[in-house]
Amino acid sequence: MRNICILIGLSCSISLSAQVHSSINNLVSNVGITGNVDGVYINEFHYDNSGSDSGEFVEVAGPAGTDLSTYKITLYNGGDQLKYQTLTLSGTIDNEGSGKGAVSFIISGIQNGAPDGIALSNSGSSSVQFLSYEGTITAADGDSNGVLSVDIGKSENSSTPIGYSLEYNEATTSWVNITNDSPGVLAQGPILSTAKNQIKGFKLYPVPASKGFINISSQHKTDMNVVVYDLLGKQIISTMLNDERLDVSMLDTGIYILTAFQEQSSTTKKIIIN
Repeated sequence: MRNICILIGLSCSISLSAQVHSSINNLVSNVGITGNVDGVYINEFHYDNSGSDSGEFVEVAGPAGTDLSTYKITLYNGGDQLKYQTLTLSGTIDNEGSGKGAVSFIISGIQNGAPDGIALSNSGSSSVQFLSYEGTITAADGDSNGVLSVDIGKSENSSTPIGYSLEYNEATTSWVNITNDSPGVLAQGPILSTAKNQIKGFKLYPVPASKGFINISSQHKTDMNVVVYDLLGKQIISTMLNDERLDVSMLDTGIYILTAFQEQSSTTKKIIIN
């Protein structure tokens, strides 16, 4: 038997390699829409809108204090089932209440579907979260190799207004279209758009902003406290606004989160600086 193994050692190695590769693929499981990868899950993303695609991002959520440096987001092309972009994550999930938080990552060039997919993976984990939109994909490479995606059942298109996104709603355990995206802010479904304590008549324009200022107004005539954060949660601006114009000339090009407080109410919006 030993002599036979020596004679066909190369064939034995090839066969064993194929078996191990197949077994590894079979061990990778997709946690789907309601699951998570070691506590972390895809919570919100935006990929298509009217005009040139703007403010594309993927947000992940999970337990506060989670180090994201071992996680990756992989984008898959539904046409050939192959990955076309991979991002190694960074930073730590903040505590936005109840021990949970979210971190958003700007990713330009997210493909517009029919179908395409997004996968979240963690080094050393046997699970991935492989979600898709406008159909399903069986990945042919990457950490999700051989895994079938789960279609979230919602999509965007070339008529989607800027500022909209797709978000996971934990209350209904389903994905929803929302009209007020909130990258980097742990919001569930359309809560930010419909909460009772929203500032009445709140308006913010232009978005994107390119002239060094943003106009902010509401039905109230009292002063408004405005705070602006970057996507890592760092406070950049904190000011009391009394003339309906916010100076943003100091902000670099990118996406920021603005929260306004007035008359015991608050509203959070995404702003884009071009």
